Amino acid sequence: PDPEKPVKPIDPTDPEGPNPGTQGPLSIDYASSFDFGNHKISNKDQTYLAKAQKYFDSEVLTPNYVQVTDRRGTFAGWNLKVVEKTQVTQIDSGPQKYKVLKGATINLKSSETASFTNEKSPKTQTISGLIPGVETQVALASTGEGAGTWVIRWGNDSMVTEDGLTTAVSLFVPGDTPKDATAYTTTLNWILSGLPTNVPN
Repeated sequence: PDPEKPVKPIDPTDPEGPNPGTQGPLSIDYASSFDFGNHKISNKDQTYLAKAQKYFDSEVLTPNYVQVTDRRGTFAGWNLKVVEKTQVTQIDSGPQKYKVLKGATINLKSSETASFTNEKSPKTQTISGLIPGVETQVALASTGEGAGTWVIRWGNDSMVTEDGLTTAVSLFVPGDTPKDATAYTTTLNWILSGLPTNVPN
């Protein structure tokens, strides 16, 4: 998050580039999309690692991340959550026999923060299995924390493998879940909100 050295991350779901972030003084600037690659169908429990974050005009790979900026100047704090809209499901062009990957879970571990500001850091937490339709807290900036631009990333450079994968973001698929030979996907919604202000009676 160095404003003097802006980067342009590659979104694996959109070859034209990432969508612009949200607007306003409290914003989500970017959130990585997770690409778990192509794999043979297996009747055993499998954990698939996500590809690391790539960038235009650079060979550098980094952990996947979400970037938040708080320019309000109030030090009021903020809350970042994520919700998986639906269970991992076939894209519309699939055969549709086994439409849903029942029991598949996305896991985000080794979360940490990074910033070029000297402000107090927000707090993060490990996510062991997103539950479709349930909001899960990713980071919390209490009052006095999280001002400026912050990256919440999963893992560090040492967790990016030589194959370009990251061990901090994974998809678990049960072996007894029936599967079709086609692409499966889901959508993650990132929710950023300011902390409520206490109003005296």
